Amino acid sequence: MKLTTVRELKNRTSAVVREVRRRDVIITSRGKPVALIQRLSEEDLEDYIFYSSPAVRRQIERRWRSYQRTGKTIRPGTLRQRQAFRGV
Repeated sequence: MKLTTVRELKNRTSAVVREVRRRDVIITSRGKPVALIQRLSEEDLEDYIFYSSPAVRRQIERRWRSYQRTGKTIRPGTLRQRQAFRGV
């Protein structure tokens, strides 16, 4: 993990991006952490987009409430399959 300032990020963006390929970079402003930059694979990006979908988040919340009431679960791939039919 590496710490870098907002100013350094602005002045050396390409170098910071290259650094992220090797390790996480925490961006600080006035000595306080404000952001974390992490390497992102194509699979990670797909997961991020999928789970950031409002429809998917609502479904996850509904499933969580259902689990709390009944204790029943669904298989991990089931949620993704159901959302695929809805075009998410």
